[in-house]
Amino acid sequence: MVLPTPPTLEAPASPDPTRTAARTAAPTPTPALPLAAAAAAAACFIGMDATVKTLAPRFDALQLTFLRFAAGSLFALPLWLWFRPALPGRAQWRWHLLRCALLLASLLSYFHALTLLPLVQTVAVGYLAPILISLLAMLVLRERPSRWIWAALALGLAGVGVSLWPELRGSALPGSADRVQGLLAVTCSAFTYSGVVVLARHQAQRDALWSILLVQNLLPTAVLLLPMAWRWPALQAADAGPVLLIGLLATCGLLGVTWAFSRLEASRAAPIEYTGFVWAALLGFVLFGELPTAYSATSAALIIGGCLLLLRK
Repeated sequence: MVLPTPPTLEAPASPDPTRTAARTAAPTPTPALPLAAAAAAAACFIGMDATVKTLAPRFDALQLTFLRFAAGSLFALPLWLWFRPALPGRAQWRWHLLRCALLLASLLSYFHALTLLPLVQTVAVGYLAPILISLLAMLVLRERPSRWIWAALALGLAGVGVSLWPELRGSALPGSADRVQGLLAVTCSAFTYSGVVVLARHQAQRDALWSILLVQNLLPTAVLLLPMAWRWPALQAADAGPVLLIGLLATCGLLGVTWAFSRLEASRAAPIEYTGFVWAALLGFVLFGELPTAYSATSAALIIGGCLLLLRK
């Protein structure tokens, strides 16, 4: 996952030369802390997915998406008020609106998949996103792609095929159609999420992190308020904890991975995201009694292998 880096602070007008010399002479920071932050961020995102899945029996994908953004707003707004960065300029709002639309489509698809698939399978197929991000960045941002991009794409598609194969072969079995629908939904989520990240790269050069965090939570919440007026979820007192946890984990995950990527090369930090697969398998077993199948493990290995190929020059 590639996320915008935090804004840099302007240096004071008359810096203390002693402090400046000390900073210059300071040793290069160890990568251990950024790598630990990236691993913690991956755990936070998987924890958010697992918490959403615990609510899936009582809420549909649209309601879960609204609760995710509303809970995120409860953390994004105080952070923005604390740091008080400038809001995006008028010319940038069209890009925020487009990103909001793609983010809504991505989470709606992903949360729908979580209601139909095991957690570990949803996470594995969702790892297609880095490959698709590289393809989209090549087309939209004119980035020079690695020569391994096509091999990575082939492995990623093979991984999706491995996930789909048992469901297509057993299409007459109960529940198979729902699982195929879930796999298609998470694939759609990976496509739309790639657009979200490419736009994040674009916006990170123009807007502050805290402003992006605020807009990407408040704007989808406002968009979903109207449909929620007709289908407001019947929340219970016991739901408050999981809903707040979703917002907290999403915010901590975003800030953790942003901090890591701002202090370590992306090529070194990116593979740490795949530690999330271990958390997905563990939480899937503990919370839902799910055991990864041979197909799920093979699918994950192919997709993650394809993503790792992107790190080659």
